[in-house]
Amino acid sequence: MTLLGRADEVARFTAALNRLGGKPWIFEVVGEPGIGKSHLLDEVRARALDHGALVLGARSTELTQRVPFRTITTALTGHVSAADLGKAHRSALASLFPELGPEPATVERYRIHRAARALLDSLAKPSGLVLILDDVHWLDDATAELLAHLMRHPPVGPILTVLSYRPAQASAQVTAAIDQATKAGEAERIVLAPLSVDDFAQLLGPDVPRARCVDLHRGCGGNPYYLRLLTSPSGSTAERSLVDELTGLPAVVRLVARAAAVAGDPFEPSLVAAIADVDTRSALEALDDLLARDLIRADGERRLRFRHPLVRRFVYLDGDEAWGTLAHGRAAAELAKQDAPVAVRAHHTALAARAGDLDAISTLVRAAGSTMTEVPATAAQWLQVALDLLPPGEPRLRQRLLTMTGRALAITGRLAESRDLLRTALAELPREDAETRIVAATLCGMVERLLGEQEAAHALLLAELPDGTHTIGSARLKLEVVLNSVARGEFGQHIDLVDEVLDFAGRSADRVLEAAALALMSWASYLAGDLVKSIESCDAAKSLFDGLPDGEIGEWIELVIWLSHAEGALDRLDDALRHIDRGIALATTTGRAYVVPQLLVRRALMLRWLGKLDEASRHAQDGAALALDQGSRPIRGMALMVISRTRLVAGDPAGAAEAARSAMDRLNDDPTSPSDSARQVLALTTGQPDRMDVLMDVLGGPDLAKVDRYSRPLRYEELTNADVADGHVERARQWAWRAEQATHPDLPICVGVAHLAAAKAELGAGNNRLAKTHALAAVEAFERVAARFDVGRAYLTCGRASAALGESANAVSEFEKAAALLTAAGAPILAAQATRELRQLGRRTAGSETLTARERQIAELVAAGRSNRQIAEALVISERTVGTHLTRIYAKLGVSSRAALAAQRTRRE
Repeated sequence: MTLLGRADEVARFTAALNRLGGKPWIFEVVGEPGIGKSHLLDEVRARALDHGALVLGARSTELTQRVPFRTITTALTGHVSAADLGKAHRSALASLFPELGPEPATVERYRIHRAARALLDSLAKPSGLVLILDDVHWLDDATAELLAHLMRHPPVGPILTVLSYRPAQASAQVTAAIDQATKAGEAERIVLAPLSVDDFAQLLGPDVPRARCVDLHRGCGGNPYYLRLLTSPSGSTAERSLVDELTGLPAVVRLVARAAAVAGDPFEPSLVAAIADVDTRSALEALDDLLARDLIRADGERRLRFRHPLVRRFVYLDGDEAWGTLAHGRAAAELAKQDAPVAVRAHHTALAARAGDLDAISTLVRAAGSTMTEVPATAAQWLQVALDLLPPGEPRLRQRLLTMTGRALAITGRLAESRDLLRTALAELPREDAETRIVAATLCGMVERLLGEQEAAHALLLAELPDGTHTIGSARLKLEVVLNSVARGEFGQHIDLVDEVLDFAGRSADRVLEAAALALMSWASYLAGDLVKSIESCDAAKSLFDGLPDGEIGEWIELVIWLSHAEGALDRLDDALRHIDRGIALATTTGRAYVVPQLLVRRALMLRWLGKLDEASRHAQDGAALALDQGSRPIRGMALMVISRTRLVAGDPAGAAEAARSAMDRLNDDPTSPSDSARQVLALTTGQPDRMDVLMDVLGGPDLAKVDRYSRPLRYEELTNADVADGHVERARQWAWRAEQATHPDLPICVGVAHLAAAKAELGAGNNRLAKTHALAAVEAFERVAARFDVGRAYLTCGRASAALGESANAVSEFEKAAALLTAAGAPILAAQATRELRQLGRRTAGSETLTARERQIAELVAAGRSNRQIAEALVISERTVGTHLTRIYAKLGVSSRAALAAQRTRRE
């Protein structure tokens, strides 16, 4: 793996090599198993060789612990014959190195220590010696004693000694000596911290979504060794190292280790003894051995646990399936004796129960019910086992299990599986069980909506729609009916059902239900064109939502989506972002995975309007990846369209088309909005001859009948830009006029967009004064909501109008503002346009002399044809950091691609 995240450590070693012979002369490299100590030592070895030093080393193992001086002799063998040693020293070392002559009868240990010190001094001449000892925690006692002597009596030659070890297993003699040497300034400690998420992302490569990188980082604790365990095939080097740790264990210790893995983390010795079927004393002795080997540890509360969950998983797999079933049965029985909570027993019951065991099924169902709110994924697992165990002749229990399991699977994002179970439940539930049918239908309708099956969901929901709203179940179903109408583009249909739900929420004093209904009312009213109702409902929903504790929101987590939709539409960007962040945190902690892709897409859209384009694209990519995992075509399509439209407005039509095609590839003939949106972007970016016909078909003609009323200025601006680019100036002016007519003064983003469209159209028509007036009005409107990227776009147009009017000073100021804002937003193509405009005005523009030292390095490497990954490796920085620097370089140099940057550097040479 590429050495990442260790730039500071490498710099410290490089400095030590440059002062070889000075202090400190000992470096201890410590850290968790697998954190990268050996990998760092490889880098040290390479740099020391480049420095011209003699590099020797050895790695200790458990087997070498029994052989005196084995580690030091392994490191130095092959080099002692060339050493300049006196007769006494050669004689003292002959027992360790036969090539030095006949072995004396006896040699006092202190003479060996002195001779070894002289040997090291001799080997250090003339170029210096770097001695690297890895896995010192398995050092043999004699070598440990020698190292302790050397630390008290350091060699005088140019020597650097590097000791790598696991602190939990290191010899007390060695660590005490190192501590003393550190106090004397002879030793320096390097503690390897976990790698960052960015480092993991670079290790995994660009094809792995950011969300997956974050999950892996969390699961591995930033440890690259555990990452290899998770991502490498069976039989990998990482796996074999754990096999070696286990195979060296005595039989009873290995048995107790497997029992501890079955017991869980943390575990109690008494439970481990019961699972292993050994007496308590034998279990405790075995656990002491495991502690000494650092396979298990005592945490801050003195509870026993494995050193990492992946170590526990590997030890668990050390036993065969038959033994595991028996072990879990013993665990379940022992926990029942202890009257442990049902959720604690359920794990073992699920792994030990036999088909038809109604007691086990009861345990699993009760446990699932108690954990559904906090850990729905675990509840789903237990319910699926209960379904598999269920004997024939239990129809009512089966119907209940189907509905409960379908709900748990839906919550955790396993949408297709959930839909299949819920459809089966509805087919089997009797008509008279109306309330259970309502619950199942509501869940199934939600899942069908997320899967893109809107028509099927619509028919199903209407078939179960009750008269009146008298229960929480009927209220949920009616809100789902309204959501389905929104998803199908019938914005005003069934909106009266929300009033029914609000009436019920008031009668039942249910604040969460009231907040959810108000949030949905606001969103649906906005789409239906009732802005007054939307604003009124949004204010009320926000007030209620902000007063609700997190525990009450979990069951109604989707209300965050509805509220953020409304707030985003009403240009309340900061409120929307705050609520989305709260929703993501809640969804993550309560396992509500099904809403996370939607929230990420909403967050991406808010960030786009707040002028954080790179961050917006990253969140949209993560949302798209999660939606793909869940099988949600509409949400994935929406995520890709956020990326596409962000690239389009940032001046990257090729990138916009690429994202739109990706959306189309997955959506196929899906009738939902992402498909139409993708067709529109492709028509705008690919220059097809019939593109205006396609656009009118997608948008519903010149009046944009298929677009909600208050979003029309956004589409009109795109039409304006297309016609200005094609030279159809008069039609562009008509689109801009329509954009202005569609605006509302309470929606500043659309006001700004309409003015910007008018500015571009008038600029194209040569009406420069009017163009500047509109551009300045756009600046003012965008400033009202801190839409900084769009302020930059407006200043770019304003600068062009000023330049056309001959107002050079104003133009320079406006272009400079545009360049700064667009660069900060992550829009290098538009920023480069502003820079070019400044050059045309004779303004001294940014050149290589304005680049920082790091930016010049990166620019030269790009010109040499290096990729971002190669640059990151060469400079020991993350690939993401390289990309950030490139964005700034493009803006400073007025270029928009790697090729243009390389060409400019070549011309300068």
